[in-house]
Amino acid sequence: MPGSALRWAVALVLATAGGTLAYAQSTDSMGTSLQLEEIVVTARKVEENILETPVSITAFNAAAIDKLGMITITDIALRTPGLNYGNFGDAKLSPTSLRGVVSSAGSAGQDPAVGVYVDDVFIGQGAGAPLDLYDIERVEVLRGPQGTLYGRSTIGGVISLTTRRPSETFEGSAEVTYGNYDQVRAAGLLSGPLVEGAVFGKISAVYDDRDGTTDNLWLDRPINDQHHWTTRGQLLFTPSADTELLFTAEYFRIDQHPLGFETLRYDDDRLLPQLLDAFGLPRNERPYDRRIYANQQSTETLEAWSASAVLGTKFGAADFTSITAYRTHDYFSRTDTDRSPVDFIYDGDPEDVQTFSEEARLSWTSGNIDWLVGLYFYDRSAGNNSFIEVGADLASVFGAPEIAGLRVGSDANTDIRSTAGFASATWRVDDRLDFSLGGRYTHERRSIDYVQTDPLDILGGSFSLKAKESWSQFTPSASARYRFTPAVIGYATISEGFKSGGYNDALGDANGIAYGPEGVWNYELGLKSELLDRRVVTSVAFYYMDWTDIQITADNPATPIYDPSILNAGRAHSAGMEFELNVAATERLTLGFTASLQDAKYDEGNMPDGEPLDRIPFAPRYTGSVNAAYVIPLASGELTLVGEALLRGESWLTPDSQPDGRVGDYQLYNARLSWKASSKRWGVTLWGKNLTDETVKQRLFDLSFQDLVGQKLIVLNDPRTYGLTVRFDF
Repeated sequence: MPGSALRWAVALVLATAGGTLAYAQSTDSMGTSLQLEEIVVTARKVEENILETPVSITAFNAAAIDKLGMITITDIALRTPGLNYGNFGDAKLSPTSLRGVVSSAGSAGQDPAVGVYVDDVFIGQGAGAPLDLYDIERVEVLRGPQGTLYGRSTIGGVISLTTRRPSETFEGSAEVTYGNYDQVRAAGLLSGPLVEGAVFGKISAVYDDRDGTTDNLWLDRPINDQHHWTTRGQLLFTPSADTELLFTAEYFRIDQHPLGFETLRYDDDRLLPQLLDAFGLPRNERPYDRRIYANQQSTETLEAWSASAVLGTKFGAADFTSITAYRTHDYFSRTDTDRSPVDFIYDGDPEDVQTFSEEARLSWTSGNIDWLVGLYFYDRSAGNNSFIEVGADLASVFGAPEIAGLRVGSDANTDIRSTAGFASATWRVDDRLDFSLGGRYTHERRSIDYVQTDPLDILGGSFSLKAKESWSQFTPSASARYRFTPAVIGYATISEGFKSGGYNDALGDANGIAYGPEGVWNYELGLKSELLDRRVVTSVAFYYMDWTDIQITADNPATPIYDPSILNAGRAHSAGMEFELNVAATERLTLGFTASLQDAKYDEGNMPDGEPLDRIPFAPRYTGSVNAAYVIPLASGELTLVGEALLRGESWLTPDSQPDGRVGDYQLYNARLSWKASSKRWGVTLWGKNLTDETVKQRLFDLSFQDLVGQKLIVLNDPRTYGLTVRFDF
């Protein structure tokens, strides 16, 4: 696979560099022009053809999202070169990796390495960033640090979602899905004018419920189910031709039973395996059968609210944009830590978070220079309440039954205040060559009020502390873009990303509470083209990234319970290639191909237990996808067949590259058969995902060295799923 992908990329570079195909006209046998749809993106805060953007970017419009049946961030990651989503099975801990730059942002006071934005509002990652792709107009994945225009917590890149705006004419849609595991998904949208020519509105809602994919044999019930619903409302005011104001409000709720960990292996020298054998209780001896023995099921709930106001207007020849947003969420989780029939240990990681942000931008053109300047303010208050709960059986082992139900843990309140100013200028030297130069100055201040309650001394004891720190950083970027022909451009980019330091606000000890900032430099060359009258669209990028003072999450080996802490450890590099090809082969057949090759490794640094850092986790050696869509006209409408293969190379789930954390090469196969009536008013889709029922490790939770639990636990991907979707448009 890697060699094949590289040959494709080299061949494409040679073909596009000459530019001889750029002006060719393409027609079918009936003389009809064949073109792929032009994709407009806003990666540089202005609308432009994706061809014109000197950034390695993958974009999906609403048609592509619908064609491929994408509904979650996992679906985005599987089809984007270099992007990996950990999919840990819960809403909070799953890490996102882009070009090998990764961070789990596993508690309320921590930040991701890949920033998630919705309508230009920073969402972050984790419990505050649940995503459903219904009602999404476009998804853009920007690879490499985006420190100038996006700023904080984008050292790996950006995932930007743009919602559908209220429409000028009345329209709506509704869809209902029924699938295996008793999945029921219902979604609907209404949009249109409220005051003709002046006020427009939209409301959308999604309900998604699915039974569990893992059986808890001890409780005789399925777990790893999914249940969420969301609603979004928008009002668009257009008081003049140059001014518009968009209000958005959203509510999201989760109530489900995730984290049905399988036991990969036991350490027989630890307490729990010995108790299981002594009382004749079952072990989980088959880690890939999706069957476990836990005496209590995990619970996870989330209630999230958000509101934003986006103002766009003109001051003379300058465009002004203001984005004001407030978000809050309340999250709770509790799970059976040992996943056994014994009433032993439980853990949870509740949090509540409130954020306010404001961004103001001004853009204008002066002669042959395009300017953009802006200010940004971000304020977040977060409470993280990690706990470990003692079960009745463990209390008996301790000889203290009165401590059954006792919770030990932390109560941490963190505040983050970030202010920034940024500017970017693009100098158009002539019709072919332009240069862009930008920079952002960020000042970030953090504080923590931390209390750990540990009367049993299993986390290092009880203590409290208060601390505050601030960091400032200038992050520049520069790029050059050259048009070999109107349909072929090349670019070179240098950019820096920065993520500030902070405080461990989960379980831990006073010695490891603080960590410092990290940074990334990115060096990139790229080529993009639209050939044969936009019948063939290609892009290829080569990059090298230098990552310093890396923030890694690792367990404190001095305590008997798993208490992950963030610390700075060494440096790393990531180098590779990303490639995309889309072809309108005939009037009926379209083809797509993506590939990435990456080498992501630590250059120095050690784990807290002294083990050297090796491969960067969640960074597959290669990723790829192949898809084909074929349309068959019928008297009653049209039939569309879509098939795709999603490929992943070898990767690791832990930074110390232990053998149990290795994930080998694998492939996932999906298919969709859709019929749409000739009126375009309704249609039916039969779909299947992971058709070969491939089983893949998504997470390794290593508690084997802990005296009490003594297990290595794993999370598996979703098994084969299939269903039928009926959609109405009006």
